[in-house]
Amino acid sequence: MRYILPYFLLLLVSCKELKPTEEPVAQVFEHVLYRSEIQDFLPKPISPDDSMALTQNYIRNWITQKLLLQKANENLSEKEKNVQKQVEDYRASLLIYKYKQKLIDQKLQENVSDAEMEAYYEKNQNNFVLSTPIVKATFFILPKNAPNLADVRKWFASNTSESLEKLEEYCLSNARKYDDFDDNWVEAQALFRLLPQEPQASMAKMPVHIEQEDENNYYFLLINDFIKEQNIAPLDYVRDEIALILKNKKKLAFENELERQINEEGIQKKYVKIY
Repeated sequence: MRYILPYFLLLLVSCKELKPTEEPVAQVFEHVLYRSEIQDFLPKPISPDDSMALTQNYIRNWITQKLLLQKANENLSEKEKNVQKQVEDYRASLLIYKYKQKLIDQKLQENVSDAEMEAYYEKNQNNFVLSTPIVKATFFILPKNAPNLADVRKWFASNTSESLEKLEEYCLSNARKYDDFDDNWVEAQALFRLLPQEPQASMAKMPVHIEQEDENNYYFLLINDFIKEQNIAPLDYVRDEIALILKNKKKLAFENELERQINEEGIQKKYVKIY
């Protein structure tokens, strides 16, 4: 009986050291990549095709990383391989970033008011010069066999709200494409590229009616407003850009104030000694 207990303990230790049976998918030197590692990486849900593509890409990257790591270990000196300080610096930076982001999410009011945007726009108009013309317009494409084309052209040529409502109702049922940018500024070239030919119409007087055709379709473009390049962009066109600028300014001011308070607290509570 005195031999049974040591043998049992040896068997127990050996079993603990054995890695559970897993399906390997790649090996580089002594490093083995198991399928479970890839499955943890894949998003869910995911299609079979996407799963295969991401899996193959993951395996390629894993193999490349291990081969490069081996070369680095072989060719760098012990001093060069000592990256502990860089690792500590990176960890510190990552933790500080997470802490700041948590405070920003909790305390910073990121909403920017219309008054703030208008004030910034008025003060910085010269920063919002258009590099390309912009328009407010309605664009639609009709097949040549569409019904009641005579009515469409009559509504299109009219500038009354009643005619435009009829035109919209018609296009929602019959148009191959219908875009109403009458309340939003868009780049003129983005619409002109949808036409068979570059329009030659003068933009001196609004509205501008443009009709073109190709073998299968009629193209209609109604331009209700136009601003040429090198002019100051209207506030509505740059509103999102200004909102982003002001949000970033608020974030930067918040971080600066946080750092000031942290330093002040550290000195007051004698956490800091400067020699």
